[in-house]
Amino acid sequence: MIELRISAKHSEEIIWKSQLEEWCAAHKITTDSSLEVPELQEGNKIVRGIESIDKFLKEYKVFMDDWYDCRCDKWNEA
Repeated sequence: MIELRISAKHSEEIIWKSQLEEWCAAHKITTDSSLEVPELQEGNKIVRGIESIDKFLKEYKVFMDDWYDCRCDKWNEA
C-alpha cells in the first residue's frame, strides 16, 4: 500500500491523489501541514520531494500496466 503524506502546498499533490484513485492502487493519503516536502512510502521505501515522487509514480504505473497486461499470446510458441 502506498502512503502519501502531503502538505497541500503544491498543486502536484492533487494530481497524485487523482492518479492513485484512477489506478485503483491501494493508498492512504494524509495531510500534514508541518511537512516541508511531500513524502510517499511503499513498504520500507520512503520517497521525498515532488520530483522523486513523480518519478516513483511513473515507474509504479509502468509496473502496474505490465502486471495487468494480457500475456496469453506472449507464451504461445510459434
